[in-house]
Amino acid sequence: MHEDRSQARVDSAVTTYLVVSSVIGALGVLAWLTAARAVKTGKRWARHVATVMFVLGASAGLAELLTKDTSGATGLPPEPGRAGIIPCQAGGFAVTPLWRRRRPT
Repeated sequence: MHEDRSQARVDSAVTTYLVVSSVIGALGVLAWLTAARAVKTGKRWARHVATVMFVLGASAGLAELLTKDTSGATGLPPEPGRAGIIPCQAGGFAVTPLWRRRRPT
């Protein structure tokens, strides 16, 4: 009986993780598309918003990679955890040129 309860807790944690990750991912895609449109149309606030989104996304990716569970091990296996950093790297590559480009007048 105790093992069933423990498995139910693991299943609940996995479901919660998947839902939270999916919501963060969907919001991230929407935010990046909005930022891309703002950059394309020359909005002055675009580079600041893109930078904030990059910092938030990188923080979320690092939190997933480094958060430990009750056993003391990271919650994700190393490979999926590292794979979660790839979008952060893409965000960094996208934001860097925004600060190198001259501001629109």
